[in-house]
Amino acid sequence: MKFSSDNPKKGGVQEMLGVSLPMVMSMSFDTFLVFINRLFLSKLGPDYMNAALTGGIMEMVTIVFFNGVIGYSTAMVAQNLGAKKTARCSLVLVQAFIMAICSYPLAIALMHPSHLFLNSFDVPPEQSLLQIKYYDILIYGSIITMLRHAFSCFFIGLGKTRIVMAATLTGLTVTLILSYIFTFGKFGFPALGIIGAPAAIVTGSFSALCLLLFKFFSKKYRENYSTHKCWRFSKRISSTLIKKGLPSGSEIFLNMLAFQILILVFDSQGVVAATATSITFSWDMVSFVPLIGLEIGATSLVGKYVGARDFASVNRTARSGLKIGVLYSGFIILLFVGIPEILVNIFTPHEITPEWPESKALAVNMIRLAAIYVTVETVMTVYAGALRGTGDTLAVMCISSGLHWLLTSTAWVFFNILKLGVIETWALTVLIWTLFPLFLYLRWRGEKWRKAWTYPS
Repeated sequence: MKFSSDNPKKGGVQEMLGVSLPMVMSMSFDTFLVFINRLFLSKLGPDYMNAALTGGIMEMVTIVFFNGVIGYSTAMVAQNLGAKKTARCSLVLVQAFIMAICSYPLAIALMHPSHLFLNSFDVPPEQSLLQIKYYDILIYGSIITMLRHAFSCFFIGLGKTRIVMAATLTGLTVTLILSYIFTFGKFGFPALGIIGAPAAIVTGSFSALCLLLFKFFSKKYRENYSTHKCWRFSKRISSTLIKKGLPSGSEIFLNMLAFQILILVFDSQGVVAATATSITFSWDMVSFVPLIGLEIGATSLVGKYVGARDFASVNRTARSGLKIGVLYSGFIILLFVGIPEILVNIFTPHEITPEWPESKALAVNMIRLAAIYVTVETVMTVYAGALRGTGDTLAVMCISSGLHWLLTSTAWVFFNILKLGVIETWALTVLIWTLFPLFLYLRWRGEKWRKAWTYPS
């Protein structure tokens, strides 16, 4: 079915860039922060770098379900904004705030099971101890992460993504400075190593949260969105948030858990494979995470136009996201194919280990193969974000989670049953990844999401 619109600028590339570009930059800042944090630790040795990857992802696995539920508040805020119910936008934020507070004790309770999970894989004992230390610091500070996420979702839903970008840049600056000081012991501080790096991340996240709070309670937002009068529990809005957010939270949790297992499966193949995997996924995250900013932009704009019942602009938003994403992914492909040796050499440790030359050669080939699915990721993130904006979160969960677990289970089979090597398994993993966007595209083209959408009363 085709739709018409009197204003072709709605959902166009210019508007999509206006909303998404600050989020792309914001997500890039966060990615750069994690990248630099891991780079600092790589100078202490491969075990430190590998521990930062697995420990950091395990922290994401632990809280990602809660953040996924909270994250649906972006679409709810955008839908209320589109329906011109501005006061209710702040009320949605309060329910997300309550969700974050209630989630923290559950995150702490999951620490011990997470330790058992990390220790259940055949990774070097030195790495195992370091990754648990790294993980623990991040989990203790996860309340800050979840609250920051809740307030970020509010501003993203309003389309005020520059505020989120400014907060992220503030957090990045604080974290980079403290990470250097704490990790290596500068300016009179002791060298804290694997403990100092995550402590710097938590402190930087707190500084970003403070800026978001300041803007939320500023005069402009008090007058336009009644941010000082919204602090009450709403059973109706909370129920909608949980109902629609549960599929998103479940999807992201299952995806991250599958991703974590995939990394541990590769890590279990030895130090050479673990180091090459850490380097490859470090650059993969650099390329992928900014696309999440594009996905969030699609969710925000689609949610707004769904709330306004402007379905022509909904479809136009998805097309605009694809145009922007293809240009971005083309640049990443040039880097991955053209200069993989330079990308790998950045992680060269201060003291060269006997395994380093072999790890370097393997990482170069893995990065070249990773270039294949960069464009695929663009299509995947745009359609996933657009479908979430319509409220069709259950379908996205089933498609995305099902394919992630297919990816992880087949990698295990390749290693343990078929006895394939690391590069052969990685090549087949990349090939399977190319299936992801096809199912999301078919779901979008079928327009069943129009039936899935209901206005949050």
